[in-house]
Amino acid sequence: MWFSLVTAPGFGRRTDAGGWGAVGMVDRRLLWRLWPATMSGFAPLPTTVGLSDVVDGDLSRSLAEDLAVTRLVWAVFSLLAALYVYAALLRRARGTGIPVTVDVLRATQERAFPAGAAERPRAGIAGSERAYDVTGETGAWDFQWRPFRGRHAVTGSLTVDRSSGAARVLLRADQGLMGMPGQRRASAFVAVCQVTRLGESE
Repeated sequence: MWFSLVTAPGFGRRTDAGGWGAVGMVDRRLLWRLWPATMSGFAPLPTTVGLSDVVDGDLSRSLAEDLAVTRLVWAVFSLLAALYVYAALLRRARGTGIPVTVDVLRATQERAFPAGAAERPRAGIAGSERAYDVTGETGAWDFQWRPFRGRHAVTGSLTVDRSSGAARVLLRADQGLMGMPGQRRASAFVAVCQVTRLGESE
């Protein structure tokens, strides 16, 4: 049933104007990467049930049946959690023109801004509560960016090409963030979406 949901032609696409047209169809590779990642978060469920039955001395056929049902429930809840994370990433990218594909899980993300637009992301980063340790000089800035609440941050840089005037934002997440569950696994992607909104706002 859930497989039919995620492979249906309309999944991942808004039909109303101004929806997810830039995102398009669901990227199955991303979903299949998110699924096992979320399964680890539910790992205590089958473990607890199995150990409980062993401690109770119930090593009968019912134990195998219970474990089979538990694994099925585990897989279903994990898939639902993966779908939730996927939908959250779609919302993050909405209106930015950034596609939501398996590449959102890359530790390094970048975004280019056309000539003359470099001041907007720079000013947005400098004035954002998510940014700290902003340093640099004309044409090159380094900063730390918190994509979520809490102390975890990604490392960012903003550079401006002196000849063309085009700007480029580069964001990098460390392995600690990449190993975290949920959207935090895509921390650099979430950050680039947030910075893009700052850079494209008038």
